[in-house]
Amino acid sequence: MATMHCCCRLLVLGIFVMSLVNLTYPLDNGASWFDPKSHSLREQEWFYGHEQIDPKLMQMRGIHLQVEARRMASKLRKLSNKEIGVTAMQGIYDSMPSIRKQANEEQKLNQIAKNLAVKFQHYLEVLSANKQRVESLYSFHLKQPISQKLDCCNISDSELRLVAEYHSKISNLMTCDLIPPSIQQHSFNPGRNLTAVFQRHIHDYPSIKWQYFISVDGIQNEFPAHNFQVVHGGCPSALDIRHRDVFLGTAQPQRKHVVIVVDQGNSLSPDQLKTAKGIARYILNSLSETDRVGIIGLANKAVYPRDDQCLSKQLVPLTFEAKFFFSSFVDSLSKQEFPTAHSLGLQRAFEMIMNSLAPLNSSTEGTPSNNYTVLTDEAMIVYISRGLLSTLTEAKDVMETIAIENGRVRHKVVINTYAVIGAGKTVMFEKSFLQNIADQNFEKYDVDRRYSGPVKKGQMLAINSLEDLSSTAGLFYKSFNRSSIDKPRFTLPYIDITGQDLVMSISQPCFHDNELLGIVGVDLHVGDVVQDVTYYNQEVSEYAFLINNEGYTIMHPSLSRPIHSTRQPMHTDIQHFENSQGFHAVRERILGEESGQARMLVSLDNITYPNGPPARGIPLHATYLWKKVPNTPYIACLKTVDEEAIHSELGNVQVASQKELVYHRLDLIPTEHNCMHLKQLGTLDTSTLFLSASAFADPFEHLSTPETKRMIQGYVAYLNDNTKLIRNPGLKSHVRNDVATVSKINHEWKRQFQSSTLNDYIVRRYISTPSGVFRMFPGGIVDKSYDATKREWYNRAMEFPGHVVLTAPYLDAFGAGYIVTISHTIYEGKPAAMHSSSDRVVAVMGIDFTMKYFYKLLVETMPLCKKGDVRCFVLDNQGYVIAHPRLVEPRGTGPVEQRHITHAEPLVANDILNHDQFVRKRLCNNYNYRTIQRYYYFNTSLSGILTNLVHGEHCSRYQITSIPGTNIFIGIVNQTCDMITAFCPCSVMDRLCLNCHRMEQSECECPCECPLQMDFCTGQLLDVDDRNPSCPRYPEPNKLVQVPTSMTSHLKQCMQSKCSEKKTKEECFGVRDCEWCELNKDGKEPLSSPHCTTQRVCFAGVLGARTPYGDQAKLLPMEDSPIAESSTPVGPVAGGIMGAFLVLALAVYCYRHHVHRSTHHYMTTAPDTQVRMSQLENEPDDLEPREEIGSGHTNIVLATFDHPSVSPYRVNPNYRRPPAGGESDHGYSTMTPQEDSEQASTTCVEPLISGQEKYKPGVSPTGKTHALPPPPQISSRRGRSPTPPQTRIPEQTCIQQQTVLPSTIPESSHVIANVTVHMVDTH
Repeated sequence: MATMHCCCRLLVLGIFVMSLVNLTYPLDNGASWFDPKSHSLREQEWFYGHEQIDPKLMQMRGIHLQVEARRMASKLRKLSNKEIGVTAMQGIYDSMPSIRKQANEEQKLNQIAKNLAVKFQHYLEVLSANKQRVESLYSFHLKQPISQKLDCCNISDSELRLVAEYHSKISNLMTCDLIPPSIQQHSFNPGRNLTAVFQRHIHDYPSIKWQYFISVDGIQNEFPAHNFQVVHGGCPSALDIRHRDVFLGTAQPQRKHVVIVVDQGNSLSPDQLKTAKGIARYILNSLSETDRVGIIGLANKAVYPRDDQCLSKQLVPLTFEAKFFFSSFVDSLSKQEFPTAHSLGLQRAFEMIMNSLAPLNSSTEGTPSNNYTVLTDEAMIVYISRGLLSTLTEAKDVMETIAIENGRVRHKVVINTYAVIGAGKTVMFEKSFLQNIADQNFEKYDVDRRYSGPVKKGQMLAINSLEDLSSTAGLFYKSFNRSSIDKPRFTLPYIDITGQDLVMSISQPCFHDNELLGIVGVDLHVGDVVQDVTYYNQEVSEYAFLINNEGYTIMHPSLSRPIHSTRQPMHTDIQHFENSQGFHAVRERILGEESGQARMLVSLDNITYPNGPPARGIPLHATYLWKKVPNTPYIACLKTVDEEAIHSELGNVQVASQKELVYHRLDLIPTEHNCMHLKQLGTLDTSTLFLSASAFADPFEHLSTPETKRMIQGYVAYLNDNTKLIRNPGLKSHVRNDVATVSKINHEWKRQFQSSTLNDYIVRRYISTPSGVFRMFPGGIVDKSYDATKREWYNRAMEFPGHVVLTAPYLDAFGAGYIVTISHTIYEGKPAAMHSSSDRVVAVMGIDFTMKYFYKLLVETMPLCKKGDVRCFVLDNQGYVIAHPRLVEPRGTGPVEQRHITHAEPLVANDILNHDQFVRKRLCNNYNYRTIQRYYYFNTSLSGILTNLVHGEHCSRYQITSIPGTNIFIGIVNQTCDMITAFCPCSVMDRLCLNCHRMEQSECECPCECPLQMDFCTGQLLDVDDRNPSCPRYPEPNKLVQVPTSMTSHLKQCMQSKCSEKKTKEECFGVRDCEWCELNKDGKEPLSSPHCTTQRVCFAGVLGARTPYGDQAKLLPMEDSPIAESSTPVGPVAGGIMGAFLVLALAVYCYRHHVHRSTHHYMTTAPDTQVRMSQLENEPDDLEPREEIGSGHTNIVLATFDHPSVSPYRVNPNYRRPPAGGESDHGYSTMTPQEDSEQASTTCVEPLISGQEKYKPGVSPTGKTHALPPPPQISSRRGRSPTPPQTRIPEQTCIQQQTVLPSTIPESSHVIANVTVHMVDTH
């Protein structure tokens, strides 16, 4: 009690101190929540609550911030108009001819459905031909065995070649076999005789990936041949993994109801328990989403994956999410110190079956003592046990239980038993007991039958090894004794284990005289199947999506393009992506009707936009159109939002000059003066044209086919042809006019490049259209998979049409270091040139500046920012810092990208959160990775100044206001003392919110995420309060195209920065590829001779520091000798600090100990994207050197977390940065990345969980298990609780070298970051 009392007093004190910060309210408290387009606050007014303040009293150090904001706005608008060429480009569009067209969405939808139908018809013909060939070969096999083998595992790499579409080495010259060890000598094996027909199909339909035949004996013929060395466990394990669920779902497509009971009692040895768990996993992997499954862990009591009314009571659809959840539960099972209660486990299994299969209105039949329950279908119990009994009478008790329970359901339950035995042990009695259970041999134990009908016997198999499970446990389905259905089966998309890309399977059984021979199947690239949906109209107001007849989403704008999907998607019902109220009724119509349309009222809060919403909270009408695709389970859908019936398109635009049309493949068709633009092959002769996949009629074919010189010449000839006599090489019809229009900006860009005074700070200029036309100056090669419409700069501009939009700093893929993009929309042409934000956007322009240039611009605007006690900053509408002293100070480690205001300026963040008219916390659901994202959204229409100048903290004051016509804000902080004022807790190790049970607007926390739990029984959200809009898709990565060094080694840089000629820091500051080098290699000691040099020599101001590209120069021994640091008395200071730290630690410990926080485990939320330097958490990161007061966070918060979890919406530290230009996606999400100043080095702070144990969930005494990575067990509203104020203590001084990847071969590490005690510093 004394401890509790102490904790409470500390918490009360903390809340009081934190309340001192929240002193201002400059906005009208009665105003409604803002709309970034329409709502604006009263100009030139300052408020504290409802009290108006005299503006003359509100100046800070002589600065009127609104005046400075207008000056900054003017400069940014000038950059936009002059350097990007926005006014020139808008004038070009206004002068272009246009035609008016009637919109016809129904015709578009019919075309999508028709294309899908034709495509699947071809695939079904391929499947039918393979089936006929197999059945024909079996007839010959009966006369003369066809059994020649070619083991896939014995194929050497020298016989294979790397093929891009497969992402692995294959041979299309042969078919190989995956062969079970126990196969009989003359088993049917038609592989050698199938090669020719497989080859013909690949030739006719290159989009087919794999073709295969799987026999009932377990032989798998695979084409193209592959040695499966990439499969976990090596090639032999591929037999038990590859296509097992496809085989079972095709051989017996009827729904299967299965309860798996795994013995974990004290009779099992570690090896036996491992075998039991392996059998359970294998059976789970053999079943599919059409099946219904339950699972029980059994010792003296039954335990379940989750203690709720679903998983402990019923069978659930075995979706991938459920399969992963169950598999993790199996992995978590450990040996218990109690004997196994066999009867209890079987009784619980029967209860789950009856709860799931007995109709709700079913009645019982028979006498009161012998009632029957009518089940709608048969079911199976899979009992995996050693079979050891604890008493002599237990066997009879078990049989009595089975007789009662199975008799009640009229013997509709089959029991399969698996005896896990140890090597060399005699287990005759145990095997006999388990055999009797499978046979339901009641007579042997003198047990009376409760139902007179026949018993359907199951199987008993003794298994002592996990090898060849396909020939043992894999035959469990035969006990159902069901016939196959001769019709194709379609799977949901899944990740191919060999190529790590997204595929879907179509399969069909093969017969001889009604006897099942096996199944044939083809695996299809999902990217090919859904391309008409993926690359449908890139406009904001409409999009297409594809679902199956059960409502599962196949493709939707919220999902990443298949080409960027490398992890298994979470199959999600369409109602979660289209979550407007009233959509449920529309969904029922879509699933039940062949075609149709429906109109409903929606809000922009519930609309998914391909390129980001233009506004929020506005009620609109959405129209849904749908049409079923014949002979498939798929439904094509189209959604439009208040679309005008008539819209304008460009007319016949004439190409001005052939010289202005240069395709980006400078390696194939070089210009007269090729050069190197940083790391990118480029040219200054002209801008270059890039056509993304969406510009082509067949995007998948374009992405899959290497471009050749002849193909490029065909593109250019067609696009240059004003006569329209040259054949279209496969482009969409409207692309030609877009190319001709945007090419007219080339002259303006070249002219501006020749005259601009900002060339040292500008990296590149570009423009993109929704049709996939992309033009860039200086010209350069772009990766084929690049799509500008999926980038953050494009999406942000679409969100703020007509505004000058800035992105947060990110790492340039082409070698410029950290950059910031300015982007701006271009409207459709109007002769009068009178445009508004409601006009249709036809293009987005952008320009990249070095990150430091914006701080330079800020300081030039407000020279006071150079003062030591003043900090100026710029942040975007999500709170990420664009310019701040900490971003430009020399540092030994750590990236600068995506730093959030809650971390950079906690004083400001704590105060502004009280003003919900200025900033709001928001939530969105990422269904693909099952997380709830918390992020901030700032009111860009703010016209007043937010401040605590009058009533705020006496020695730390701030002002912040919006920069008109942009998405950014400017702020200033004047700190004149070292008093601690505020802090914002940030979990930067795992990005899990500190408290997922609640969220308060006024409580400061970094953007974070919480697990999103689904009800496996209903497919709905487990917590109805978690109903939030769907998160937008992730911005896609960009990467550097690798060009042979023989082509680039002799080329000079296109633009010479001449770093060595910059003699002062001011001259060097912000110049492209230049750094003012002022710290020695340790990141702390000043250089005796600071100088300007390239980033390769001195990255982030530290001599010899590793660059994010891994291309740092090797240095000779330094001449600068270390400078001795002066020492000061530390005893009194250290004593005070230690005392404060103990108080802090006790408060945090008590708080965290007494506030319930469930253990969180959920799916690794890895976006399919390249990552930032901040994400290299799988290797030791550095800590920032100690900072001066006021330069950033300086307090430590000890935050312990149960397990690591990674945000998909923000960033995933499981991946390493790709070499030589792997780019971070600026504004990628709302998560705050791990920083050098935030995380404790593994050599400085011991991890809370070490080794692989941190991934192993345990079984709770109540049966609740925590399994990584399924969702956690949370039942209440998620949120963060208040955290006590902290006391200043010194930062750690342990510094490690920054981790950088080699610049040769990309890696795809998937290691989850260690959980460590980490730090959050404040001022």
